[in-house]
Amino acid sequence: MTANIVETRVGNVLAGWNHLTAVGSTQIRNASGARIQVASGEWRDDYIMGWGSCFLGHDSPIISESIIQALSVGFLQQYETEKHQALSERFCAVVPCAEKLRLANSGLEATMYATRIARAVTGRRLIIKFEGHFHGLGDTLTWNVDSSPRSGALRTSGELERVAGAVGVPDELGLLTIPLPWNDAIAARRAFELYSGDIAGVILEPVALNIGCIRPEEGFLELLRTLTTEHGALLIFDEILTGFRSNIGGAQKEYGVVPDIATYGKAFGCGMPVAGIAGKAEFMDVIAPRGPLQVSGTNTGRYLSVSAAVSVIDHLEDGAVYRYIASLEDQLKKGLRDIFARHNIPCYIDGYGGRVGVHIGTSQRPRSMKDIEETYPAKFATRLFRLLSMEYGLYGFLMPLAYCPEPVTLSAAHTPEMIATVCERLDSALGRLDYHGEGE
Repeated sequence: MTANIVETRVGNVLAGWNHLTAVGSTQIRNASGARIQVASGEWRDDYIMGWGSCFLGHDSPIISESIIQALSVGFLQQYETEKHQALSERFCAVVPCAEKLRLANSGLEATMYATRIARAVTGRRLIIKFEGHFHGLGDTLTWNVDSSPRSGALRTSGELERVAGAVGVPDELGLLTIPLPWNDAIAARRAFELYSGDIAGVILEPVALNIGCIRPEEGFLELLRTLTTEHGALLIFDEILTGFRSNIGGAQKEYGVVPDIATYGKAFGCGMPVAGIAGKAEFMDVIAPRGPLQVSGTNTGRYLSVSAAVSVIDHLEDGAVYRYIASLEDQLKKGLRDIFARHNIPCYIDGYGGRVGVHIGTSQRPRSMKDIEETYPAKFATRLFRLLSMEYGLYGFLMPLAYCPEPVTLSAAHTPEMIATVCERLDSALGRLDYHGEGE
């Protein structure tokens, strides 16, 4: 019994990710706006924000009002309602690829179903993914991610050696995935030459936000759109991080490249458990009841979450939230650049939709996971993160992963004053640490 209690305290039961490696797990007593209160009573500024899901803050009145409304109409039911229809109509009106929407509970489910749709439509097996892009902890997509023990070696074919990102995943499942370096046009063309008759689809983050922030090279998304069309494969955008963060239509609207299928979560429900698979009708119609592919779940489409998602779209559509977060992002990026330059620490900074990648160790824009792995000073980043966490009242700011940075996450609840404060604290912390430029 004692062992079980100790284990619970060490790892908790919510998510392993909440046990921040450098500082351990933190139990939260309260959360308000963009701040959390820890068990000791201390309030800390939050730069994780529910791993990007609390886009409007921890206690947004938009969400709470939708919950109050839902409480009066059987809020736990998940049968079809007018609210479900309204969500589908509102969603499909703003997302370019969305002719139809099917709900799911999590990003993992959404990406799993999206690749299953691609396989069902094409009758093929293989899915191309990109190194460092994270699509949930499903067995066939958790390959060559930031939690993989090492980056895969580049083969002469241009693809990467398959490296699982979690234990318990049989090597055989890796044979269904073709991992490629991000932004590598030659490798993408070569993969289609080698496997053309068996490629069901290509899945990607249109902006790689799980490894900092790495945008696509000019023309790269267009190339993938061309290749998938020419070879009869589906193009799948994982917009779980990019969706509803920079604009109401997602990265596909911003970059002008329309995928066949897209997955949504995080800011879709702004903290409520809801996700979605959207796409062109000809592909979505493979899903039952129109087609044979089952997409369902006991907890899918609960009225409480659907009500919140409708309110989120209504609130975001006029663009005011996006303009506000863009101003905060600009303020933060400028402050960070000035501070790192003042301390003579090379750092490349970019952001998308209030998620800011701080690539310490290089002044050049990284193009791939390999670029980050070769330059990111993980040991220095860990020391800095620990100092900011333990002595400066920050939660999740500049958090390091194994060999890349987790983006700093802003929300509509952050303020210019909070940005100024975090920059002052970072400046102070860097003055207490030695940076030697080591790759570590």
